[in-house]
Amino acid sequence: MLLVALAALAALAPSGASPLNVMFVSTMSSPSHYIWVSSLAEELLRRGHHVTELVIKPPATPHPNRTSFVISGKIYAETMPVDLETVYECNLFEEIQMLYEFSRDSTNIVFESKAFADLLKHLKQKKPDFDVFVLDFPMQEAFIGLNYVIGRKPMVAMTAYNLPVEVLTLMGSPYFPSLLPYSGVGAHGGDPLTFTERLQSVYRWIGFTTYIDWVYRPDVDKMIAENFPGAPPLAELEKDVAISLVNTNPALHGAMPLVPSIVEVGGMQARPPKPLPADILEWINEKAAPHGFVFMSFGTNVRAASLNKGSRDAILRAFARIKQRVLWKYEDDDILDKLPPNVRVSKWLPQNDILAHPNIRCFVSHNGGLSTQEASYHGVPILGMPFFADQLGYAKKGERIGISRTVIYRTATEEAFYEALTDVINNPKYRANMKVVQNAVRDQKETPVERAAWYVEMVARTGGAPHLRSPALRLRWYEVWMLDILAAAALAVGLALWLVRRLLGALCSSGGARRRTKAKAH
Repeated sequence: MLLVALAALAALAPSGASPLNVMFVSTMSSPSHYIWVSSLAEELLRRGHHVTELVIKPPATPHPNRTSFVISGKIYAETMPVDLETVYECNLFEEIQMLYEFSRDSTNIVFESKAFADLLKHLKQKKPDFDVFVLDFPMQEAFIGLNYVIGRKPMVAMTAYNLPVEVLTLMGSPYFPSLLPYSGVGAHGGDPLTFTERLQSVYRWIGFTTYIDWVYRPDVDKMIAENFPGAPPLAELEKDVAISLVNTNPALHGAMPLVPSIVEVGGMQARPPKPLPADILEWINEKAAPHGFVFMSFGTNVRAASLNKGSRDAILRAFARIKQRVLWKYEDDDILDKLPPNVRVSKWLPQNDILAHPNIRCFVSHNGGLSTQEASYHGVPILGMPFFADQLGYAKKGERIGISRTVIYRTATEEAFYEALTDVINNPKYRANMKVVQNAVRDQKETPVERAAWYVEMVARTGGAPHLRSPALRLRWYEVWMLDILAAAALAVGLALWLVRRLLGALCSSGGARRRTKAKAH
């Protein structure tokens, strides 16, 4: 018994002796998404591990422990730009169709890529022995088939999409539409959802779940069968998932009931700044911009250059009316002759580092998840202009907790944009509220990326972290919801009522018979 106990303790001991060999797959067709997941790969390398990866972007710096297979050419998000004029008005069914068409098409682009073929060739020829398989999971589920190719290693599923209900289901964690809006970003500080919000959450849950279970998952099974001959279906391969790393933080997303195998590592990409390029620094420092500066960026999936000219010019006129300088991430050259003196544009800007500059007054953003997290980490109030997906949830959350204002792109006039912008710049309540969120976001015993890397190591050490596995994963869906208990209770009550009825009927019949006997005797 002593030897068994010592062996168990050794298995759970911190790593540090031998480096891990990690298979790392992130094929989501979104550059901003890759920024988040790649921070974990970089941390694993920093800790001395070996990483073999299939990714959409080449690593920023080479590393001797890194073997990268990079999907070349334009990714799906660059070839199929979002229609900013219509996307905000999508109904539920159009939203589902758009998201899962994106998922299928971007998945097939990877399957047809040279990088994927080269990776399979590498695995066949080199036969590397991996310790753990890390997969950027929801919306790219078919690549779980790679775990079959490498011998079904313990898996870590990770997602930059906040906390999808698919992850809760995957890990056997309960989902309550009354607590977490479907594909939303959660309540805050125990602030409950309203009746309308709960109704909408249930409606979205039913719509998405029906489509995912009856349409999308069968399609994923077909993709797995076609690209990984002999591999079991998705439901079987999902059993290898030991933990899920999710992009949430209670300070911003609110508290939610989660099983221990779901680990919150929200804001992995947010970190202390690197030095800014000299030309940018000269534009935004206190000497050049005594009233501060405004930074505007719509991330990597929404192109500011795709704004219609009327909206773009209204924004420029509003910028011309403020005392602050403006730094705008804008991808084309068609705006250069229209810029007011206080506005400068650039096709690329180091967002995290700019948000950290003490002279910033406001961040004009599309309210993307990573952008909101970085603004929260650096304590910068937001003027949001959301377009689709989680941007809408973050915009609503930001207004609810008082860290931002929101303007709607389709209806934003110069005056409306100017009023909201100057309110965020000049009203101290937004910065004060953001300071509260910033303090809570930073008040952690380790950084989110350090926590994520530790859990990857722990999964490898323990052979899949069986001690964290939810018992719900071994129950049928109706057992989880206790429908069998309710059915048994209903049956018992029904049987009891039937017996009482029969007994009463028998007593009544007996009493009637005695009365008839007495009547005959007289």
